[in-house]
Amino acid sequence: MNNQKIEKTFSYLEKLFPNAEPELKFSTPFECLVAVILSAQCTDKRVNVVTKELFKKYNTPKDFASLSQEELEKLIFTLGFYHNKAKNIISMSKQLLKEYGGELPKSSSELKKLAGVGEKTANVVASIVFNENVMGVDTHIFRVLNRIGLVNQNTPEKTGQEFSKKYPNYLNHDAHFRLVLFGRYVCKARNPGCENCELKNFCKYYKEVKNVCR
Repeated sequence: MNNQKIEKTFSYLEKLFPNAEPELKFSTPFECLVAVILSAQCTDKRVNVVTKELFKKYNTPKDFASLSQEELEKLIFTLGFYHNKAKNIISMSKQLLKEYGGELPKSSSELKKLAGVGEKTANVVASIVFNENVMGVDTHIFRVLNRIGLVNQNTPEKTGQEFSKKYPNYLNHDAHFRLVLFGRYVCKARNPGCENCELKNFCKYYKEVKNVCR
């Protein structure tokens, strides 16, 4: 049943989002990494508003490494958690200059060695920029995969591990973006659009909700 479920799920997601692309705006691999770091606990739309101006002046590791934490905080303070984000971005930029010649390492395992770059961020960037077959599990993907019943885990990290083991053929950026968009606009945390969703016939969450309502 799992093979049918995964096939039906992504067939439906492809129909909903045929041209899935990241909603974050960036022009270089480094800008992608900065944008993903800034997007933690924040909407992509809000990040795009900030980075539209930010990247006009600062868009390389050297640029950010030259900033003080206070200077960068003033530029990103509307995004939330800006203290840690500013600190990590500056540290990460200095680390890139010192250890990687100012270039992004081209694997998720190396990206995770950078300051402030966890598994989700590393996997998202590696998938988007370098087409690495990894799944960056954010809150949307964590919710969707467990709701449908494709995995059964209680943390994003474990969700990613189980998904990667069970469905290696779906470790690509198209699958990632479609899951994110589905979680953002259909399978929302509150008031998900279950009634109009074609996955409800085998969705674990929908069956549980129906049982509760009876």
